[in-house]
Amino acid sequence: MTGRSAKREEKTRRLILDALRKSDGLTISDMSRLLDIHYTTASKYLAVMEALGLVVRKDIGMAKVFRVKS
Repeated sequence: MTGRSAKREEKTRRLILDALRKSDGLTISDMSRLLDIHYTTASKYLAVMEALGLVVRKDIGMAKVFRVKS
């Protein structure tokens, strides 16, 4: 991974966390629209952040709603 790529990924993680902190929870679709990133990209970042314990997921019907872990 190049330094530029790592910086871009860190920026995206920060943007996701900031967006989640400002909301009661966001779905993957919400996040992809808000940050203008592909659905798959948003899904990947959120899954990694969930595995790291940074966010929590609640399944509501078919939607996966993410929040910052408190």
